[in-house]
Amino acid sequence: MNLNENKILSRRAFLRGTGVAIALPWLECMSPLSKSLATAGGISASERPKRAIFCMWGMGVNGRDFTPAKFGRDWGVTSILEPLQHLRDEFTIISGLRLTHSGGHGGDRTFLTGTNTHGGSKLRVSCDQELAEAIGKNTRFPSLVLGIQRGTGYGGTVDHTLSWTKFGTPLPAENRPDVIFDRLFRAETPEEIAARKAGASRRGSILDMVNASAKRLNTRLGKNDQEKLDEYFTSIRMVENQMQTDLEWMAKPRPKVDPINFGKTQAIDPAAGRADTFDYRNYQRLMYDVITLALQTDSTRVLSYMPRMDLADGTFTFKSLGCPYNYHEMTHHGEDAALLKWLTKVDTWYSAEWAYFIEKLKSVKEGNETLLDHTLLTWSSSGGTQNAHNNTNLPAMVFGGKALGVKHHGHIEKKDTRLGNLWQTYFKVLGVKVPDNFQGGEADGVIKEIV
Repeated sequence: MNLNENKILSRRAFLRGTGVAIALPWLECMSPLSKSLATAGGISASERPKRAIFCMWGMGVNGRDFTPAKFGRDWGVTSILEPLQHLRDEFTIISGLRLTHSGGHGGDRTFLTGTNTHGGSKLRVSCDQELAEAIGKNTRFPSLVLGIQRGTGYGGTVDHTLSWTKFGTPLPAENRPDVIFDRLFRAETPEEIAARKAGASRRGSILDMVNASAKRLNTRLGKNDQEKLDEYFTSIRMVENQMQTDLEWMAKPRPKVDPINFGKTQAIDPAAGRADTFDYRNYQRLMYDVITLALQTDSTRVLSYMPRMDLADGTFTFKSLGCPYNYHEMTHHGEDAALLKWLTKVDTWYSAEWAYFIEKLKSVKEGNETLLDHTLLTWSSSGGTQNAHNNTNLPAMVFGGKALGVKHHGHIEKKDTRLGNLWQTYFKVLGVKVPDNFQGGEADGVIKEIV
């Protein structure tokens, strides 16, 4: 590759050799600003990656030891937030948010959709998928869906995923950091690529094959059935289009990153672990490391993650560090001193792992800014906890996004403001038009203090 003086290098550039290609990291000469000595190293507004992360921690948090007593930048320090206090300029605590269709259990499904889908309402799209359609088109993975348990959990008491398609179908979550790493970065062999292309060629388009029969059937159907059939065919076409996109990405080498030592299976798969030996801290840090790499290599720009589930938390609640209770049991503490003590201790440990993640994002430089500055992410829950689970006073913290225009204000109160307003704020910050019927009506504006 020959680099001419003052020539801007594409962020998608690769170093190519015989049979190999290596993705380049972000370089100063990749920016239009590189032509000026005064601005070299910066990233222009037009080329800033816009990223969104949605994290839901099932069953809330011990609100009395989480929520600061004061508002503003000098909000003081609570025991649960103590691990984050050195990062206070990087986030805003929002008190008073609510969800109409939450409380009790099952808030996982309403967290990003806004609708009472556990109660019989029509299943609808989650806002992360609406964002992915707008800002994820230019990445290998339009979105990543992660959780402490893999699959969808659909049909059970609680879900394993936060993400739903526009047709109301759940997207399965992945919970194994080594599998996610391989999916992101493992290069396919020429034989694997050839086999996939051959399979796609033989298969062709299902819809094209049945087009004539579909047209004949359509003439015999009533209006409602025609609409349902059209919706079904549209969903198939979406899958086929995504498969075609995947084939096109096969021709582009995956980013080359240093390998990660994932250790034993028990440490990286909660389903294979035991409550008394599973090292949640190690597991969670591996997940955060892989997420950071996914963003840093621009493999995705939208991500949903449920690191703790509703009802059955899935984390073993730091049993290996001595906690004698499960998280659900502690949230129904009934003012029992021992349960409250452990609930706060465990919440503080979870908070320390989140601080590790924020520090990780902050450590990655992008021009004169950081990966955190170019990422908007939320730590929140669908359950407000003083005793048991409520749909008001939801815990919420918004991190990052400074380079995208976010202004942090310490601790603000937005009493009875809908959680959907926070997601609508995401759309404003990321420059995406708010879709029709956004959040099923569970949003009516933005949180003006941070934009």
